[in-house]
Amino acid sequence: MSLRFGILGLLSEWEASGYDIKKEFDDLMSIFWHSHLSQIYPELNKLEKENLIRSKLIPQEGKPDKIIYTITESGKKELIKWLLAPTETPKLKDVFLMQTFFMDNISVEEVLFKLNAYKKERTQRVVKMKQIMSERLKSIKERDVMKARILMSSVVLKRGYEQELQYIKWCEDTIQLVESCKFLWEKSEGNRAPIVPFSAVEELFMNYFSDILEEEEKEIN
Repeated sequence: MSLRFGILGLLSEWEASGYDIKKEFDDLMSIFWHSHLSQIYPELNKLEKENLIRSKLIPQEGKPDKIIYTITESGKKELIKWLLAPTETPKLKDVFLMQTFFMDNISVEEVLFKLNAYKKERTQRVVKMKQIMSERLKSIKERDVMKARILMSSVVLKRGYEQELQYIKWCEDTIQLVESCKFLWEKSEGNRAPIVPFSAVEELFMNYFSDILEEEEKEIN
């Protein structure tokens, strides 16, 4: 549902082709939303049928004609209505967290490999975001221009960057915890994982959750 409003939002600033819209989703908007061309074009067709956008054919020499989309007044009203509507709390779907939840079923070596690989992937995203932020700042300075769209899209970029750093820290902390608790994966007689007293891991466990516990203590006091 939100894809249609992402498209309307982009077209509220400038007219664009389906390819241009996909490029925006792949660039800055990839921080919070991912979409394929196979999703974008059907949505553009729906929006046009609902008279929320209109299209025009632009002839191109030596290349196929280009279809450009523009938002209509009805489309602007629909976008504003959505922007002013209450926002639902997002329902989290994180495949890696789902996998992590059940990683007692694989060896500790495989657990550590998965965590390190995922940390590397998120680190690469941070590098990409830093590059985007650097290029964006350079462009803003060179053009010497500031608009509300530039301001608000920049704050979204910052939130995405902070979120990636938090994920990387979680990976690092979890790798350290698993490294220290490898014995929990050692199979005993009957191929069963051991059950140990909590006191055997209490210090490690409490250190891992120290940030949360400290915040809770501050709230109580």
